[in-house]
Amino acid sequence: MRQVNRDDILNYWLKKYHNTTVEEVVQKYPREQLEHPDWFKLFPVTQEQYDEWEKWSKDHIRKVTKMSKKLLERQWPYIMLDCSPYVKKD
Repeated sequence: MRQVNRDDILNYWLKKYHNTTVEEVVQKYPREQLEHPDWFKLFPVTQEQYDEWEKWSKDHIRKVTKMSKKLLERQWPYIMLDCSPYVKKD
């Protein structure tokens, strides 16, 4: 089974909504700041953007890995915790 690169999933929302990449973020921010998950708060998205990202991510993962929908749904909470953007609250 092929694997999906974590950076691809992160880069999707970073590029689309913030015009940056993981590589640029790593170069721009201090390592200490990026070692904590709060760095995601630097690049918030709306709920609508999050929903779009979730749909794209699931489609992308299924396409690359050939994973069944059922298996992906079981794995999704772990993927989401590791890669999902921060949703800003109004």
